[in-house]
Amino acid sequence: MKTLIILLFGVTLIYGSAFAQAINPQTKNKPLLTIETSGSFDLPVMDLSAGDGLRGIWAFQDYGAKIGFGTMLNFKFAVYQSKSLQLRTYATFGYTHFVNDDSRAFKLYDNGGTVSYGFPYIRTYATVQSVAGVSNMRMNMPYLALGCELGVYTDKKSRSSLNFGLDYNFNVITGRIYQTIPGESETYTTYKSNLRTGIGANVSYSYKFHDYLGFHVGTRFTLPNLFGKASEMTDESWYMYLLDKGNSSLNPNLSGSRNMGYFKFYGGLSLFFGKL
Repeated sequence: MKTLIILLFGVTLIYGSAFAQAINPQTKNKPLLTIETSGSFDLPVMDLSAGDGLRGIWAFQDYGAKIGFGTMLNFKFAVYQSKSLQLRTYATFGYTHFVNDDSRAFKLYDNGGTVSYGFPYIRTYATVQSVAGVSNMRMNMPYLALGCELGVYTDKKSRSSLNFGLDYNFNVITGRIYQTIPGESETYTTYKSNLRTGIGANVSYSYKFHDYLGFHVGTRFTLPNLFGKASEMTDESWYMYLLDKGNSSLNPNLSGSRNMGYFKFYGGLSLFFGKL
């Protein structure tokens, strides 16, 4: 009987400890899976940003972007947690769209403003001429980012957290530049699809106001063409490549590589599932 009492007491202690741990809100409120959907305002910097309207595109100085917007769908998977921390891996499917307008048009050749076969080889490419007219651009960047994030919880119930992430991303960069010169039909030049890879960093704040629902706000900095730069002549009129690698033998104005960068300011809803 004495042995049985001791055994029952031990089982009670173990069960009580396990039960207390199970209802500890600092453990209970940390999700296994978080899904975030976001909208964003995007600000181009470095060689993505326009320095002289759209002229910089044709002079190979920059990519002529002024403002942008985007969307993201983010899946975060918890892999480790402690009392106030959680380590997560994540996969983000995103899209960024940049635009700009110019009250000028530009002639690339003596006979017009369209890209032709061999562009931008110097023998077929003259000095950029600003002429009366209008032009505008758009640049599209769908991407996939794979990374890791550290969440630091700031309250006892694990409802709010500061999150710090770093990722490697895959970007498909394309777009189109339109020009209209008075007395002529509108023309356009299309960027062929260019695959580039880079890195991104995130800082965000998230808050859970329901067991399964919350919101988040944050900022992200991305270098989308850090790796895989290339410059080559087009084999099709009205199309061109991204031309982000220095190649002065192709064109003297391509004397150095161009590096894109942009900030993303985002916010949206968060969904929480499961427990780690």
